Amino acid sequence: VDNRPGAGGVVAADAAARAAPDGYTLFLPSSSVAINMHSPRAKYDMVRDFAAVSVVGELPFVLVVHASMPVGTLKALVALAKRRPKELNYASSGLGGTGHLLGELLRTSTGIEITHVPYKGSGAAARELISGQVHMLFTNMSSMAPYVKAGRLKALGVSGSQRASVLPDVPTMAEAGYPQLDIGTWFALVAPAATPGPIIAELNRCLVKVLAMPDVREQLVRQGVDPKPTTAAAAADYLKKDVARWGKILKDAGITLN
Repeated sequence: VDNRPGAGGVVAADAAARAAPDGYTLFLPSSSVAINMHSPRAKYDMVRDFAAVSVVGELPFVLVVHASMPVGTLKALVALAKRRPKELNYASSGLGGTGHLLGELLRTSTGIEITHVPYKGSGAAARELISGQVHMLFTNMSSMAPYVKAGRLKALGVSGSQRASVLPDVPTMAEAGYPQLDIGTWFALVAPAATPGPIIAELNRCLVKVLAMPDVREQLVRQGVDPKPTTAAAAADYLKKDVARWGKILKDAGITLN
């Protein structure tokens, strides 16, 4: 494993895109790589420079608010924000992160006026929410579930086509009336674009087999990841749509990534 940290996955993606297309150098991006390809720093294009092997899994996101907030549903939160423009805020793990863009999508799609409060990492953002310093946060569900169960936070909606087993009483974003917020984090396996089709097919076969192993699935689920293996063609379509979706969210919110 060659770990290339830095710039929200841009460094690793640039290196992987230039690797030899022989099936021996693979890349495991997340949705942050699809977001950050819209940055001027990025030299790669997720659609042009990579051949998708398979989606690995999805990590559902949840919208949580501090327990003191006088709302119990997402619709009530939007109504409160409309009554109190510019008074409510939302935390994120940093500028351009998934939580930031979901907060902006909530703002632009509902017409509410809320303030973004960026922190250096998801841990800091979560701590500030739990302590009541900020009002709301979009983040991965697995890390917030214990605080929701303990009554320190309220969960108003989760991403995904069905309710989460760890928070079965929390509606999906679609059930809550806001299907446009049904966005989580994904992980996928890709190879350099020129990798021959037979190699991609064999990699897909092997990955799907591994993801079907009970111990592997159990480990992923324990980390909050919902395993979702696909065909290579389905993965390519999935990534293409996600890249376009993040580009539209950035454009609609007027955000330029540095």
